[in-house]
Amino acid sequence: MIREISIQNIALIDELTISFDSGFNVLTGETGAGKSIIIDAVNLALGERADRELIKTGKDYARVEILFDLGKNQERINRILSDYGISPEEDGCLLLMRELNNQGRNLCKVNGRLVTLSMLRGISRHLVDVHGQHQHQSLLNPESHIEFLDRLGAKDVKEIKNELAQTWSSWQKIKKEIDKIKELNRDSERRKDILRYQIDEITKAELKPSEEEIIQKERAILYNAERIANIINNAYKALYTGETQIPSVLDSLAEIVSTLYDIQGFDEELDVIINRLESFQFDLEDAVRELRAYRDRFEYDPTRLASLDARLDTILTMKRKYGETIEDILKLRDEMESELDMLENSQERLKTLEEEYAKMYKIILQKCRNLSAIRRKWAKFLEKRLTEELNDLNMSKTVFKVSISNPDKAMAEEIPIQGITANGYDKVEFLISPNPGEPLKPLAKIISGGEMSRLMLAFKNIIGDLDEIPTMIFDEIDVGISGRTAQKTAEKIGSISRNKQVICVTHLPQIAAMADCHFVIEKVISEKHTRTLVTRLNLEDRKAEIARMIGGSSLTQLSLDHAGELIEAALSFKKA
Repeated sequence: MIREISIQNIALIDELTISFDSGFNVLTGETGAGKSIIIDAVNLALGERADRELIKTGKDYARVEILFDLGKNQERINRILSDYGISPEEDGCLLLMRELNNQGRNLCKVNGRLVTLSMLRGISRHLVDVHGQHQHQSLLNPESHIEFLDRLGAKDVKEIKNELAQTWSSWQKIKKEIDKIKELNRDSERRKDILRYQIDEITKAELKPSEEEIIQKERAILYNAERIANIINNAYKALYTGETQIPSVLDSLAEIVSTLYDIQGFDEELDVIINRLESFQFDLEDAVRELRAYRDRFEYDPTRLASLDARLDTILTMKRKYGETIEDILKLRDEMESELDMLENSQERLKTLEEEYAKMYKIILQKCRNLSAIRRKWAKFLEKRLTEELNDLNMSKTVFKVSISNPDKAMAEEIPIQGITANGYDKVEFLISPNPGEPLKPLAKIISGGEMSRLMLAFKNIIGDLDEIPTMIFDEIDVGISGRTAQKTAEKIGSISRNKQVICVTHLPQIAAMADCHFVIEKVISEKHTRTLVTRLNLEDRKAEIARMIGGSSLTQLSLDHAGELIEAALSFKKA
């Protein structure tokens, strides 16, 4: 649930913090006081489309933060956070933040971590469901109707949908392989000739992993053979043989060590130095022997160099044609061999796949029929329950129908490429006739705003317990209703708030009286500045506010008594 909302620099709001309770929270106030501004701020934090006009005049940015207490939803929300790589808080809270500046740039954070706008939306849609008089897209969109019906069916639908989705996925993989074989077979002989030639060319090259690096190293030595030989000879001469009247380094070092032996034993520190020089003499003798051995076996072989150049040219040719590295070329050869094998056995494989495809199609078709039968059962249930709910909301003459159509007959004769999805083959659309004598028509085409508000409430009351979203926000969905219908609407919202947190902006006293927590929103003008203030009301203040909603700006004892009666009636309803 939403624990707290913090708003900065939005419309008439400088800085505002509202702490909500669980259950039913209501926001009331005069028209233009800024009630819907608060809902706009919430929508901003949830990732909805942002309008720079929201930013308060004279300010550079607008910021909204919403603190959630995840409660029993903590485990489910933490899994969603984990999918986005966001660490959950140990206290079970979640903080969403969004900032919008004058350049239209967004800054979004979840638990203090920067996220993209799409990530913010992906998380927030599991936390809050916002409904306003213009926000019934889900009901107005026929493509979403099947999801409403499936959510109502819950476990009955979920189990068979999961089975169907898995089978359908395997079925599609077979279809892709069939299409691939058919595509290859259209020019298979030419393709097989090409593959055989390329495989043969790579095989004859006898490429070996890391071969190129070894050749490059040896080639570099041979290309510099003369220089290497000269330097080795000079080094050996200087170290071992020396020049005329110039002793070798080894002879000089031997003489130095011999001379130092004459003073050995006088000083321990000096003895250490002498021993080190003696050890160095032995090491130098070993190094000279190894240098001589290397010199004796080192030779320049122009034939070997030419052979290396030719081999390197072969490797480079293969790389230009088949891959960036020898490993890539060898991997490609394996893939071509697999493709060639498939082509040479394609007809037999194609026949096997098509038989498997047809067999699986029958299984899928039966699962689609089973799923459709379950949906039709729940459609009847929905029609009955929704009619009852609408009767309570003063729409007793309304006829509601769930239309389910599918291409089953057309598909019975042959295997279709289109028509079946992982969700089955049903097309679901809600039809309605609000007035007697009118034919059933698609919901989106004929229903009014007030009727839509009541219809949406009826839906939410039916599937509310199945919906995992913990918070619902209603923004003036009471437009166009009054009297007994208003009271029934209040009771429906009150029923929803038994299992969810509800935040509602309303003009109806019946709805305000049903609230567990009541806030009044006021527009205050001071020192030529206009601000929006939000105040949490106690019981007496609630009576006064509801009395204002009943009778207008002037309070009378009659309106106060009426307000008290509404509150008492609401308490009795909630206790019952």
